[in-house]
Amino acid sequence: MGENALLEIEAVSKSFGGIQALYNVSFAVRPEAIHAIIGPNGAGKTTLFNIITGVYTPDSGRIRFKDTEIQRRNVHELVAYGIARTFQNVELFESLTVLENVLVGQYVRTRCGFWGAVGRWSWVRKEEREARERAMELLGFVGLQDLAEKRSGDLAFGWQRLLEIARALASQPNLLLLDEPAAGLNAVETRRLGELIQKIREQGITVVLVEHDMNLTMEISDRILVLDQGRRLAEGSPREVQTNEAVMSAYLGK
Repeated sequence: MGENALLEIEAVSKSFGGIQALYNVSFAVRPEAIHAIIGPNGAGKTTLFNIITGVYTPDSGRIRFKDTEIQRRNVHELVAYGIARTFQNVELFESLTVLENVLVGQYVRTRCGFWGAVGRWSWVRKEEREARERAMELLGFVGLQDLAEKRSGDLAFGWQRLLEIARALASQPNLLLLDEPAAGLNAVETRRLGELIQKIREQGITVVLVEHDMNLTMEISDRILVLDQGRRLAEGSPREVQTNEAVMSAYLGK
């Protein structure tokens, strides 16, 4: 379907109790692209994210990542394989520090696993030191290095968003899925978020985002998929989507 695509979604459908959430959706994501998914509430955007990341299994259709079918793999397998995500509602370990949250995100890449990532045992000291150095680099990358020892639950909401992105990056993904990353952010925070997402792409990481902020989406996206009532309505460049009459009717209410 998509030559040289990193991620391919082919004729994916999903229903819940007789309600069709997705119907025959297909699209492809090129490596190192920023690919947005937009649509009205209930269009199926988060359901599609959950299918890509292994939370749900599609009723039909195929998902290929790096030329391997992944539609029946679980969440932990997909994280290890190179897919990471953030959530519409921030999900942090609020009692842990900012640094510890990022360390937890690294556990799939460490030999000692989850408990070693937050432990202090002698046999993991070297790996722990390297993990802490990497975690601090990631905090610097998102601008939170000065808050490393602060309890994550005490952070301002915008900083929690950045921390969740840093934790996702800690698993060293090839593909990062961002679920409404600008939700709850002010204009300044949203602009900085857009700059960060572009920096993430410059690191060689492919980004797929669901976002309601159209200014942000149109500014940073290479390509946009539009869903409406579970179906693919349109796909193209930001300019093509902005001038698509079906999109304006369904999404913009014109």
